[in-house]
Amino acid sequence: MEEYIKKLLEQVRFRQAHDGIEKELKAHMEDQIADYMADGMDRNSAEKAAVADMGDPIEVGISMDRIHRPKIAWSVVIIAMLIGFASMFLHALIVQDAAAMDNATSVIGSPFFYTKVLVGFAVMILIYMLDYTVLAKYSKILALAMLMIVVLGTMGFFLYGVGGHLHIGPFSILTSTFTFFYIPLFGAILYKYRGGGFASLLRALLWMVIPVMLAIGWSSLTTAIMITFTMILQLSVAIAKGWFKVPRIPVIIILWVLITVAPIGFLAFAYTHGLMAEYQMMRIRAIFHSDGDAAYVINNVRSLLREVYLFSGTGKNVFDVLPNPNSDYLFVYLINKYGLVVAFLPVIAAASLIITGFIASARCKNQLGLVMGVGCMNVLLINMLVNCFSNMGFIPYMNSFLPFFSAGGSNVILGYIFLGIILSIYKYKEAYPQHVDVKVRGKIKLGKIEIIKN
Repeated sequence: MEEYIKKLLEQVRFRQAHDGIEKELKAHMEDQIADYMADGMDRNSAEKAAVADMGDPIEVGISMDRIHRPKIAWSVVIIAMLIGFASMFLHALIVQDAAAMDNATSVIGSPFFYTKVLVGFAVMILIYMLDYTVLAKYSKILALAMLMIVVLGTMGFFLYGVGGHLHIGPFSILTSTFTFFYIPLFGAILYKYRGGGFASLLRALLWMVIPVMLAIGWSSLTTAIMITFTMILQLSVAIAKGWFKVPRIPVIIILWVLITVAPIGFLAFAYTHGLMAEYQMMRIRAIFHSDGDAAYVINNVRSLLREVYLFSGTGKNVFDVLPNPNSDYLFVYLINKYGLVVAFLPVIAAASLIITGFIASARCKNQLGLVMGVGCMNVLLINMLVNCFSNMGFIPYMNSFLPFFSAGGSNVILGYIFLGIILSIYKYKEAYPQHVDVKVRGKIKLGKIEIIKN
């Protein structure tokens, strides 16, 4: 049997698939052996008969090679490329429009938007070429490093209302965007606790609470809410898949009640007792009242949307009325420039790519890939929904973006990195079984510190 499997695996070029194929073959052949032994054969004869039933190892191996080749989610790649070219063209038009109205300073980020898209494509391809299980293997170390960077980076923050930037060497990245990179790592951390009970669940919750508290600490309540909902969704999927030995439905219900009812109660208490920052209290008041400074922007949004057309613009100058019309209020700008139909095209395109990403993740039989992929796409989905609600005047401004279209290098590259993770997950969808080993073994050196993992 061992010799047969060895010859068969020599035909399968994708080495990552070898372990899964070997386990599957052994299980199938052991079942056959058990059946033959039940019919009266001895172990040696039963094993030979089971091997003979499998057929020629080279022919079967070639067939397995075709099945287990790396897959490419072409639907994701094609839509991403179309969106990339469309977004570059759109921002070129925005630059021309702003220059014609002498408002070039209102669209900072658009003149070099194409460079961010090209960098995003390059990073997406690089991530695709990597094995996402390697990221999962070192997820705790990477997550700790991220949290340390955020804590230490607060010394170099400039914070005002909606967050700030982290300066890492020559690079500058939005702190909110940097925090979103924690999401796929959290999915992998959950997987490391698979098989545990309530104690493991509590440890997983601790990994969730820390980044949320850090986000609240640097005054980005929107980011805190977004990552909370995303991580609870990942945790719910993990519980539903049986990763934790806990009552599934009751625990999931309790978790969702805690992140909906409890935060609303906390916000109400903080608001009524003056425990929130003034700008945060003003934004809450702006939702229910149309007067005051905090309602200025949302009133302008509603005014610009009061009279719109399907196929033509209104002629109103959005540059002088709203901040960042090429990013935060791109939808409002497009409505007033080109009409409702054109304005909805980027939203539909972004939604299509996000949904395609969800589908690609769902088709992966490996549960680690599923939870990591769902987390990545949910970050983009929540940002898109919040951005759309802000642009429709339903809620005041919140730190969000329209994925792949809003100006801002950090968020553009974030979207393509997440797509790269989806492509990596899909690539190995036939290679990895339902569960994989992501434990770290051997020695890990952190400076002079040596960690031995067994």
